[in-house]
Amino acid sequence: MAAFLYPIYTLATFGLAIWGIILFQQSHRVSTILLIVVVAGMIYDNLIVSVGRLINEGALLKLLNRLRFLFHNLCVPLLVVVAVNLANIAGVPWANNSILYKSCWAIAIALITLGLLTDFRQLELIPTAFAGTLRYKPKSCGVPILTILTALLVAVVGFCIWHQTQWLWMFVGTLIMLVGNALPKSIFGPLLGSVVDCIFILTLLATDLMMSEFMH
Repeated sequence: MAAFLYPIYTLATFGLAIWGIILFQQSHRVSTILLIVVVAGMIYDNLIVSVGRLINEGALLKLLNRLRFLFHNLCVPLLVVVAVNLANIAGVPWANNSILYKSCWAIAIALITLGLLTDFRQLELIPTAFAGTLRYKPKSCGVPILTILTALLVAVVGFCIWHQTQWLWMFVGTLIMLVGNALPKSIFGPLLGSVVDCIFILTLLATDLMMSEFMH
């Protein structure tokens, strides 16, 4: 089943990227281009899982999967900057501050550094097959600190946007992503994580669109 679903996820994330490019052409905002970068990482992730069986186990597939985790570490913290940028557009009072905006970039860079030092540098990958797919996964799976910290920060900003504009979906999307990724993969498998990540990015793009309408 996963062998059938991951190509669909790849196409779905590709569709999100196209939507993001259309939004960027209309708004030319930093938040939109950063979302496109994050979605590009998701496309790569789903694509490599989709074609893993065709490549077969070996050094090439291991390298391609290692890049999946590198892109994850590089892209996810950028969502902190995206969230604060959207809060500024929404008119959240504390978000209209150049020092805060620069601090968000500092936080994002710090989270990237944290992820590279604590996760990626010590990453050991082993092959694993699941429902017709082949990928490499970490030999030891710890708590995804990078994802949790980023999601918590985005959730707080999403709540502030909800309070300011009555648009709750960024907050809801973040909660869905948090809960979905917190569920044990040994029981629910990796498919659920891909689904909730797509929902999460969908709500961020929808928020980007709605904030454009809010400005007008």
